[in-house]
Amino acid sequence: MRRQRIIFLAATIAATALSSGCPTSKKQIEAAKHSLYDTDFAVVYGAALEVTRQSYPNLEDAPGRGAIKTAWHQVSYANNQDDLANPQTLANAQGINGSTQSNPSQAAVGMPTRLAYKRFFVRFDVSVAGGRPWRLKVVGHAAEWEPGAALPSELHGPARPQWLEGRTDSLLYSIFKRVKAYAVPMKEEVEGGPEDAKKADPSIFKDVPPAAAKRLATLKDALAGRDYPALRAQLAEDVVWSLGGGIGADAAMATWQADPEPLDAMGKALAAGCAGDARKVTCPAGPPVPATYQLTLGARGDAWRVTSFVKAE
Repeated sequence: MRRQRIIFLAATIAATALSSGCPTSKKQIEAAKHSLYDTDFAVVYGAALEVTRQSYPNLEDAPGRGAIKTAWHQVSYANNQDDLANPQTLANAQGINGSTQSNPSQAAVGMPTRLAYKRFFVRFDVSVAGGRPWRLKVVGHAAEWEPGAALPSELHGPARPQWLEGRTDSLLYSIFKRVKAYAVPMKEEVEGGPEDAKKADPSIFKDVPPAAAKRLATLKDALAGRDYPALRAQLAEDVVWSLGGGIGADAAMATWQADPEPLDAMGKALAAGCAGDARKVTCPAGPPVPATYQLTLGARGDAWRVTSFVKAE
């Protein structure tokens, strides 16, 4: 029995290494964490989606926000010596394996334990953000399920398991390998507090209603920081982004992230000056000028939203 136990532990440790998939080189991990990708958005996002789906097939993807969110997936090998997904292991823990059935005196050795019933889960938030060159970010989350609980509970702070970082690094590195040809070093970031962030002053938009001025200031900040989730929040769901029939906020975001030229033009449109009334605001003010972009905000209920951004013909 002792020899069988040693063999079982060795097999479990080997399986753990395979399931975590962690690269052995810390230098490679650091390269993945400090790289940007100088290629089209679709290339980076497509690679991230494909690689993530290979290991975590249940997921939701939102190209317009550059976001991928996996569902909770059960972790077969966690911070314990037992594979909790292995029926044989559970049978051993419950005292119903062949040896205890033939020798009832040994049944007490395999009595059920809390550890044998506990389940661990993991999920990931993957994002492609910024602008060309694109930044890839992977954030891992862990949860555990205890006997009697209705749902798993997410683990935070010191309770986060040791295996979470390894699995997060493994997914990040797997995506990095797919787009390594486009990787460029990330410039060293300087951390700053909220007071260091410069916010646009709504008063710079003088010829528009106050609520529209606040929306334009928020839009200006989102464009300056290439904050795509914040930019998405400024759009009407039926925003028109192409005179050729392009309609829809998510489609607009996917198109603009793939080609940042319209976003640069949006910033210039805001800088050119805006004007309007209680129902509609345009930037630049006045009628559309051929071959140039014009931004339109509309009052939707008690809020203002970007209703169109197109290049006039």
